[in-house]
Amino acid sequence: MENELITIRDYCVNYAIDPSFIQALEESGLIVLTIIDGNKFLHFEQLMEMDRYVHFHYDLEINIEGIDAIMNLLQKVKHMQHEIEHLKTHIHIHEGH
Repeated sequence: MENELITIRDYCVNYAIDPSFIQALEESGLIVLTIIDGNKFLHFEQLMEMDRYVHFHYDLEINIEGIDAIMNLLQKVKHMQHEIEHLKTHIHIHEGH
């Protein structure tokens, strides 16, 4: 499992990210960190999410609250898209009869 993790320190050094940004993401619940022997780690599966958060914050200057709002809205859109596909399938079934 440890080979699926990157330390926050290494992530911040490699991507020139302020560790306080990672801490703020964790405190807001946007990311979940793993603690092993007192060191905090990020799962590799969260790296795409982190890239998105870094882009929002550093390139677009969006604060943590704004990132949280954006992610909630994107989740709602994804849910609605899934619901639309389900309804289309349901309509298609009834049109066939």
